[in-house]
Amino acid sequence: MSLVEQQLDAGVAIITLQDSEHGNLLTPRIVEELAFAFERSVRDPQARAVLLRSDGAAFCLGMDLGRLAANTGRGSQAEAKRAVGRYADLLAAMFRAPMPIACLVQGEVKAGGLGLVCASDIVVATESASFELGEVLFGLIPANVLPYLLALRVPPQKARYLVLSSRRIPGPEALRLNLVDELLPSAEAAERRLREIFGRLLRSSPQALSQAKEFTAELIGKTPGQAAALARRRLLRMLRDPAALQGVKAFQDGDLPRWFSRFKPAGPMVRWREPAPPEAAERKEEAP
Repeated sequence: MSLVEQQLDAGVAIITLQDSEHGNLLTPRIVEELAFAFERSVRDPQARAVLLRSDGAAFCLGMDLGRLAANTGRGSQAEAKRAVGRYADLLAAMFRAPMPIACLVQGEVKAGGLGLVCASDIVVATESASFELGEVLFGLIPANVLPYLLALRVPPQKARYLVLSSRRIPGPEALRLNLVDELLPSAEAAERRLREIFGRLLRSSPQALSQAKEFTAELIGKTPGQAAALARRRLLRMLRDPAALQGVKAFQDGDLPRWFSRFKPAGPMVRWREPAPPEAAERKEEAP
C-alpha cells in the first residue's frame, strides 16, 4: 500500500500521509513518495493549491532515526546521505512551489515533521496538535528544519529555545509562538475553515499568489531600503502585465476575472476525526 496518497479535488491537490499507525515516520520510502506527490501536484495544470494532511492521530513523528543509525557501514551511510538530501530537497521544493501549500495538523508533530509544517504557507491546526523538537535528546540537532523555522516562523532566540528545551508545545502555545497560523477547536471547525481558505485561494489570481510567494522569499534578509526598491520594480512590472490589467478591469466593470473559480470539493478536507472526550460521550449516552 502507498504510504502517501495524492488526489485532485476541485482544483486542490490533496496529499495525505497515511501511515499514522507508524507515526508517518520519514523513512526513505515515505520521503520519496511525498516528494513525488508534491512534484506531481505542481506539474498538474488543474491544481491551483495543495493541502497536506494525515489520516490519523500522528501527523509526523520525524525521520526514522532508528533505521538510519542501525548500521555504520558504507552502504548505510550512503542511504543516510540520500535520505537527508531528499528530505532537504523536499522542504526546498515546498517553499519554492508556485502555488499555495496549506498544512492541516492534527495530533503530534516531532522533529522532521515540523519541517513539513514550517515549509508550508498556511498552517491550520486543531487543539489536539502538539509540536516538539527533541533531537538534542538523541545527540542531534534539527539542522534541516531550522532554515524554515528561523526564516519563516520564529526569531532566532525563540528557535534556539525550542531546540534547547526540547519541550512539547501544545496547540494554543504553538499559535502564540507563530508555529501555526490558525488554531481550531475541532475537526469540524477545521473542515469549515479549510473550505473557506481554499475558496478564497481559488478566487484569487494564480499568478498573483505565485508572485506573492516569490516576492516574500526575496525580501528575507533585505534592508528596508533594498526591500522598497524591489517592491517598486515588482509592482511596476505587474502593472504592465496584461493578465493583471484584465483582472483589474473585470472588477471595475463588475465582472469576474477569468481565473475566478468556485471551490466545490467532492470529499472532506479533514481525513481524521478526533474521538470525542469521554465526558462528551457519556453525556451523549445519557441524553433522552
